[in-house]
Amino acid sequence: MTTKTTRPYPTCKRDGFPMVKVDGKLQCVAEYLDQCIGQKRVVDIIQREETFYYVFEDGHELPLLCFCCGEPLVVRDIKQSHRTMRGRRLEGMVVDDITLEDGSEMVQFGLHFSRKGLSSDAIVDTLSPLVAVHLRHPVSCPRHKKRRKR
Repeated sequence: MTTKTTRPYPTCKRDGFPMVKVDGKLQCVAEYLDQCIGQKRVVDIIQREETFYYVFEDGHELPLLCFCCGEPLVVRDIKQSHRTMRGRRLEGMVVDDITLEDGSEMVQFGLHFSRKGLSSDAIVDTLSPLVAVHLRHPVSCPRHKKRRKR
């Protein structure tokens, strides 16, 4: 029996990471995120409507979206999540094929965060590649777009 890996996104020819449309242009998720938040430290976790965001030291806000459906993740204990993530740096990204319970395969995108002190382990958060599309940029970022008043 063969299984088919679900690849809802085209992949970057340079590194195999998913590509998504950001402002109408296909972007490699890993390259895009690395330019904005690579090696930056998480300083807070906030909630905007139903979506939680990691807030980085320069003001970027990364939405926490489910890797398989792109919907907002539920953070059950915001205080514990804050203690766990605060101070960690985004060190890299990974992409893996995983097998789901029904036997189908899917591409899983993960963000690799640094250790926090000597006694902790690094963390990999599996998120949707759509986090790049919905990344909130601070005014100081060249990718920030001024929102027009309606």
